[in-house]
Amino acid sequence: MQKRFFSSLALSLFLNLLIKPFSVLVIDVGVQRVLGNEIYGQYFVLLSLTLVFNIFLDLGINNFTTRFIAQDESHLNQHVSRVLYLRGLLFLVYAVLVFVSAWLIRLATEQYILLILLVLNQFLIQSVAFIRSLFSGLHLFKTDTLISVLDRALLILIMGSALLFSVSSITIYNFVLAQSICYLITFSLALWLIRKQLKSILPVFDLSYIMDILKRSAPYALLVLLMMLYNRSDVVILKQISSDGNYQAGIYAQGYRLLDAFYMLGMIFAGLLFPVFSRMIHQHSKDLMALVQVTGKLLIGGAIGILFIVNYNGSYILHLIYGDKVDNESITVFFYLMLAFAAMSFNFIFGTLLTAGGFLKSLNFSALLGVIISVFSNIYLIPTMGALGCAISAFITQAFVSLVLVIISARSLQVYFNIRSIISFVLYAGSIFTIKQFVPLSISAGSSLWLDITLVLVFSFVFSIIDFNSLRKIWKLKEDTQ
Repeated sequence: MQKRFFSSLALSLFLNLLIKPFSVLVIDVGVQRVLGNEIYGQYFVLLSLTLVFNIFLDLGINNFTTRFIAQDESHLNQHVSRVLYLRGLLFLVYAVLVFVSAWLIRLATEQYILLILLVLNQFLIQSVAFIRSLFSGLHLFKTDTLISVLDRALLILIMGSALLFSVSSITIYNFVLAQSICYLITFSLALWLIRKQLKSILPVFDLSYIMDILKRSAPYALLVLLMMLYNRSDVVILKQISSDGNYQAGIYAQGYRLLDAFYMLGMIFAGLLFPVFSRMIHQHSKDLMALVQVTGKLLIGGAIGILFIVNYNGSYILHLIYGDKVDNESITVFFYLMLAFAAMSFNFIFGTLLTAGGFLKSLNFSALLGVIISVFSNIYLIPTMGALGCAISAFITQAFVSLVLVIISARSLQVYFNIRSIISFVLYAGSIFTIKQFVPLSISAGSSLWLDITLVLVFSFVFSIIDFNSLRKIWKLKEDTQ
């Protein structure tokens, strides 16, 4: 079992790192470059609107399903038939919430077709995710992994060909429709692959069963909803209260796309840590504090390195990706979003730690505060600063939430960064910024970028931000949790 699990984990990391960043940084970027910031900004606002309420399509059911089926496969058919009925009801609730919100923000009539496609896309995405939860529960890890990247691989094939051979024919509707086709193919294949394990896919209404599932998943669902609100509602607010909302949303999307790519990498690492933290907390392990120091150095040190590179090379990076669609505001927005990611990196450690410890009330409290800060800071900053105000608000929100999580972890679990780790962070950050500031070189922008990346890597080893011996210990702990 361990051999099968870890080979599947390695495959998952490889495929996700190979396909998803390419999809985000090549396909999505290519479409935005062709369509321009304003048109892509309209799409980005609608996408954010569908994502804000996305939790109502799941409510934590997928995580519950994986655990439930893994414990007893004999309940598979009974569970699926009842959950299908529940998911149908949830889709109706989700659709109503999205379209009522669209009406409240006075969405233009011609944009409803695009919104309908995006709503259907979210339904297909969550349907595939539910089938993947069945594969995971049945320990069919490789099948789960292949399904997880299929839609993005198909989108790369379709849109990559379109960008390469027929740029003039690309519209935002074609782009979203291509996504719909990819999700539908993936869903159909996933359903075909799971057919042997399922005797029937007819939905069954069982009120007591549905209420039990909702009761168990409610705290997790609330946490995800609140996190979605403070991470995604800012774009909707930007569209509504900025004088040129669609264009500003397009500028914001340029930097946010890169933030999203880094966030994906952080979440992969957080997924690796979750079972380790869970077991160590349950066993009251004395090694928990040391593990937080090691992983914190890697994640937060990595975020500092990214911030350093963006601070001195942001303009070059954005122009390299977006060409002439970049202006001075885009560069500043990008920098503040990377500041937000640096603050967010604490969440990957301490948010995962608190989730593993079952501190859901504290997590929901911090997320609620994040929603309040995000909404009010956006309302205050956006009218005068546009996308930049939105990015500053994101940084303020992420910094506050992370600070609260650090405090809660220190009080509830007595886990925090020790003096040695703090000194390592200070020396590491101080060294790279000081060298860059006082040893200027007259070289090309491209050479400067590679030199800065090298500088970050060198000092990461000098100050033990990257420590392979410690990473091997983490991997061994991961094995011990299985």
